[in-house]
Amino acid sequence: MLRGLFCGGTLCDEAMVIAAEALGPITSNIPLEAGWELAGDLRADGHLMIDFGDDGLTAGRPHPMIDPSLRLDRLAEELADPATAVVLLDVVLGHGAHTDPAAGVAEVIRTAGPDAPPVVVSLCGTDADPQGLHAQARALADAGAEVHLSNAAAARRAVALVERLQP
Repeated sequence: MLRGLFCGGTLCDEAMVIAAEALGPITSNIPLEAGWELAGDLRADGHLMIDFGDDGLTAGRPHPMIDPSLRLDRLAEELADPATAVVLLDVVLGHGAHTDPAAGVAEVIRTAGPDAPPVVVSLCGTDADPQGLHAQARALADAGAEVHLSNAAAARRAVALVERLQP
């Protein structure tokens, strides 16, 4: 199954549109269609994408672009789940974002080990961002993630991997 873990709702929406066209229904806390809503526990048997920046998940806590802990915990769970074929996520750079968002993601990927499902990252930023676009991309790639500078390209790649890995 495809598991999308996003900080950005617009990036999540774009990835769901691309994935649903190829894979069918994608359940989400910000569903594209009625009937595709995730349960309150944010679990589903099929493909899913979660917007961790949605108001329902940020009430009383910082946005995941600032505090990625909730999403990192879920990333570790998904990488340990044998039902997960591919994890797709965004890493967003810029002022107001975590000072080193790739570090936490990279650590979770490394901890999951070489037998974990592939991780496809949409890296959203520019050379002018304070985190350093190329340093962030390198940290993610060194941990084993496949990094794309286009969210659409990352979503298409994740879909292709799911189609190849699942019967």
